[in-house]
Order: sequence, then structure tokens, then C-alpha cells
Amino acid sequence: MASCSTPHDPTVLDLTYWRFDGKLSIQEGGRSRVVNINWQQRGDSSDIHLNGPLGIGDVHIRTIGNQLIIDTGGNSQVYPLDQDLVIEGDSFRLPWKRLAYWVQGLQGPDMAPIEGTFLQDDWSVSILDSDNNGPILIVLSHPEVRLRLKVRRWQRSTVKGTANQI
Repeated sequence: MASCSTPHDPTVLDLTYWRFDGKLSIQEGGRSRVVNINWQQRGDSSDIHLNGPLGIGDVHIRTIGNQLIIDTGGNSQVYPLDQDLVIEGDSFRLPWKRLAYWVQGLQGPDMAPIEGTFLQDDWSVSILDSDNNGPILIVLSHPEVRLRLKVRRWQRSTVKGTANQI
């Protein structure tokens, strides 16, 4: 008797999509600034918009593969993923690949949740508050910088289909 199941099609993708918007406080070099953040994630690709007052303006950050693309006011530059983020002349290095997991409350690709405070490569990641959709207050600390993320709204979905459909 033949089975009625359909064989797995390796060209069918199961792509997780998530996004959030909120406020990001950046403290480094004795200065503090607050920017609006809108982050969209589709698979391994990030699309992050930062905007704020005085010198920060509008910054668009994209990660695609191993590239970091930073667009500031129409001036677009491509860097390797380990590039420092420069804001108002000050720079600090962000672990871009890990950051996409941390903001979701995960330690990394193994999907282990961050419980309390998580330490990795001189970074301390603390989830201070969360709701059913994900973390809503996160503090990331490094000897050079402290980031405080307050999420206003999460949206998550899973898209299934072929590469041409997605």
C-alpha cells in the first residue's frame, strides 16, 4: 500500500519574520542620546532604522549575509559585519549577528532563552521586562557602551513558500 504523504521539498522555505519599534538609549563616552528604532528581521537579514535629534538624523542599517550596509542621509557604505557603529563621531563595535538573537531574548541560534542576565564576549545582556510577544525592556552593557532598548510593539509571523514566492 502506497503512502499518501508528500515528500519534503527542499526548495520550500520556512522564513521567520519579526519586527519591533521602540526607543533606544545609547550611553557611551560620557554622553547619552535617545533614538527611535524600527527593526525588521526576515531570516538572517536585518533592516534597522534609527532616527533622532541633533546629529543622529536618520540612519538605515541593513545586514545581508556577511555585509553591513549603513546609509546616513543618502550616503551608503558597505562594511563587513564586524564594523564599528559610528554615531556623532563616537564609535563602538556591536556583535550584529548576536544582536538579532539578543533583542528577541535568545542567547543565540540554539534558541536558549536569556534568563536574568547573560554574559558573552564582554557583553552583558539583561532582560528586565517582557510580555507574551517578547522582551520589552533590554539592557546591553559593554565596557565601551550601554544600550537600553524599550520596545513599544512586537509583530511576529512565519512565511512559508518557495524563494520566488517570498
